[in-house]
Amino acid sequence: MKKTFTFFTSLIVVILMSFTANAQVLLNEQFDYPVGDSLTAHGWLAHSGTGPISIVSGNLSYTGYCTPVGQSALISNTSGQDNNYAFAAQTTGSIYAALLINVTSATVTGDYFFHFFKAPTTYVGRVFIKRDATDATKYTLGVLKGSVVTSAVYSTTLLTMGTTHLIILKYTINASTADDVVDLFVDPATASEGTPTVTASDVASTDLSPFAGIALRQGSASVASALIVDGLRIANTWAEAIGYNGVVTPPVVSTGTTTSITSNSATCIGNVTLDGGGAISARGICYGAAVNPDTTGTKVVVSGTTGSFNGDISGLTAGNTYHYRAYAVNSAGISYGADSTFITATGAVAPIVTTGAVTAINTTVATVAGNVTNDGGSAVLARGICWSTTINPDTSALHSIATGTTGAFSSNLTGLTASTLYHARAYARNAIGLSYGADVTFTTLVAGVPCANIAALRAQPADNTTIYELTGEAYLTYKQAYKNEKFIQDATGAIMIYDAIPATGTITTLYNIGDGITGLKGKLQNYYSQLEFIPIADPGAATSTGHITAPTVVTALNMYDSTYMHTNNQSKLIKLVNVSFPEANGTLKFATSKKFLMAQTGAATDSLFYCNFYDADYNVTATAIPLPSGSGDVTGIAIWTKGRYYITARDKFDFAFPLGVNNLDANKIEVYPNPSEGIFNVTLPQGTLAEINVYSMTGEVVYRKTSNESIVKVDLSDQSNGIFVLQVRDVKNGNSYNVKITKK
Repeated sequence: MKKTFTFFTSLIVVILMSFTANAQVLLNEQFDYPVGDSLTAHGWLAHSGTGPISIVSGNLSYTGYCTPVGQSALISNTSGQDNNYAFAAQTTGSIYAALLINVTSATVTGDYFFHFFKAPTTYVGRVFIKRDATDATKYTLGVLKGSVVTSAVYSTTLLTMGTTHLIILKYTINASTADDVVDLFVDPATASEGTPTVTASDVASTDLSPFAGIALRQGSASVASALIVDGLRIANTWAEAIGYNGVVTPPVVSTGTTTSITSNSATCIGNVTLDGGGAISARGICYGAAVNPDTTGTKVVVSGTTGSFNGDISGLTAGNTYHYRAYAVNSAGISYGADSTFITATGAVAPIVTTGAVTAINTTVATVAGNVTNDGGSAVLARGICWSTTINPDTSALHSIATGTTGAFSSNLTGLTASTLYHARAYARNAIGLSYGADVTFTTLVAGVPCANIAALRAQPADNTTIYELTGEAYLTYKQAYKNEKFIQDATGAIMIYDAIPATGTITTLYNIGDGITGLKGKLQNYYSQLEFIPIADPGAATSTGHITAPTVVTALNMYDSTYMHTNNQSKLIKLVNVSFPEANGTLKFATSKKFLMAQTGAATDSLFYCNFYDADYNVTATAIPLPSGSGDVTGIAIWTKGRYYITARDKFDFAFPLGVNNLDANKIEVYPNPSEGIFNVTLPQGTLAEINVYSMTGEVVYRKTSNESIVKVDLSDQSNGIFVLQVRDVKNGNSYNVKITKK
């Protein structure tokens, strides 16, 4: 009788705690799911479009906002499925929806990605993202109450792509008809509710009450944004939406099911649904032979704060009944979930196996990971991956066989069909039986329109929708971290790869300049006449290395001719010869995003050089160099920006100026005798590894040597008499010293 009373008392406490929490927090979505899963596999419903919203690795964070756990979700403009999640119906008061966002791309047209939801198709409080018309790195947020998108009201504050922001969407239900109000807060002070950043002005539109849902939307590729979202909280008060109300209470924790039970081990699941306004200092699973075990007895501690977690228990006795409870601790105290039980096996059991992430997805192939975490007490006889187009595939159909017994493994699935949704499960078998991991899904890529070379690719419609595949090999001529931009070129042309979706880039293979890349697949978009290739998959390892791309020589007059450059040289490696920098004075240095005048005989002096590569060593503040003196050659990429063409050098070595730039300490360098009949001695600062180059007055390199000797002999005996330029360049930092020498 006492046990029954204790059980029901605990049950009532849990129910009351759940009721109290749910009365304020309607939804606390941490996206704590396996990477690659779709939201629809975890309680979200699809109400429009195809192509899932997927879980991606990592978290967003914002000072003053509750720290998310688990992973985050990707809203992509390459797929169009819209997902909603229901919560308790709302008929009075205010509802707050807090969300962390990190926008990686947007369009100047603007489109919405987030809103309150009432089935089947009534939306209110739509949040819009619109890119700034003049600065592609900036965007603004807007809000709309009704359905006429042209009525959306945008904030005047510009936000930066690739940074995390907190937004709070507030819907206030008023008593009369068509008088509800929608507010949007952007990066608010979280201690208390202040003034909204922007309020929907179309307040006369239809009210939504009663409503009971929130939705994430992926719009069309031509107008939609791409972003990461995390830490979604829906609540009836500002404090609960933020996750802190100034008063710390004990955490809210629940006990889940038990999995992977063997004769001596088990995995028990817990979930910290609320932190109570204070940081979680400990959480885990208590277990033992008696009912309601607590932390004074045996326990396993699991790292993390809020969200679901697994407690792996070992060292158990076969055939015994164990009680277990989840627990969590903050500064206000300790909380427990309900008591639950499991019975360990009396002998060997089937293996315990989990399904891992799906990677390297292409049109006809994918790689699926698995892990045999326990052999069940009997040797593993076979393991691998099952797959099919229906849920929960098994070994009676398509399956792979992976070598090994316990531990992690992966299988490469081949012969798949393009643009198809597949299910996959890991499996393992021992003498006792066959086990499967959880079902995971993935969609193979759309088969692209084949383009044999870059010229054929550039001739295709840039609709940001059609998938193209560059079947021929192209060579990397430059790359920079900003937007993961890469420039590739073949014998027919060049193109820029714009890889900012997600922010870490779709192409994860690390390529070096000169690497050959084959099988690039993606879309084309025309950004103010700059053609950009948006990749949708990583093409994999370089198909060749060490290729040297010769720059195409153009003139300043060519650069002024936009039609000529568009047709022949956009994004190509080019070279301007016999040019000068009129502003060079020995001290003026290159700097990021700055333009500089260049002059060439036969053409008007104009701003032809643009420091558009933010990683380039010559314009980064710490290593910036002065504009070179005299005349010389500049190699770089032909960039179309701000309505015209510029050349942007890739590094210091793209400047070939005989007089160069003196930024080594001349007091420590001596060249003698000068003039000489052919032999020159060059003294170097102690410990300097230097490259010594000698140029003719036409810019030809006639001598080159690398040395760390204190005195280097330069022999020009085989050269005709005349004037040369000797350059000493510090290999470590690129600084140089240039001096004219004479052979007599």
